[in-house]
Amino acid sequence: MTRGPVEPPGDAPPRDLPLRDRAAGREEVTPVRVRYPEVDRMGVVHHVHYVEWFERGRTEFMRRAGVAYAGVEDEMGVMFPVVEVGARYRRPARYDEALEVRTRIGSLEGPRVRFDYRVVRPATGELLAEGFTVHAATGREGRPRRIPGPLLDALRAWAAGGDAA
Repeated sequence: MTRGPVEPPGDAPPRDLPLRDRAAGREEVTPVRVRYPEVDRMGVVHHVHYVEWFERGRTEFMRRAGVAYAGVEDEMGVMFPVVEVGARYRRPARYDEALEVRTRIGSLEGPRVRFDYRVVRPATGELLAEGFTVHAATGREGRPRRIPGPLLDALRAWAAGGDAA
């Protein structure tokens, strides 16, 4: 059986950054608090909400990098639809818990960007879930396109620990 390329672990730094920057790959922290409508009858957060939290983390990562989604879409004409998503749930989160979504770029290659996420209980550092989303840059018409240079540069710089654009 032939297998495709092996993906780096969820906490691996971006692959296309210089080696010295990979070890320091920036991980942005977005706080979330579990709301009552996010738990099921067992009092545990329903799995779908982790993907929503991933989106929050990704949105804040980009905003802090100086490339808010609205500007990317409106000014650059670039959309980033999700083309792949994955998650692994390790421990349950419960109502009213304060959590953190820790987001970093997993890779920036051609028209694709992968974001990696970890949801942790900050009081203990306990890992509750980890996941990823892969996004393909497209134009407004939905056709694939390369990530524009200024956007790519801003994401690379921010992921490596530099200043926002």
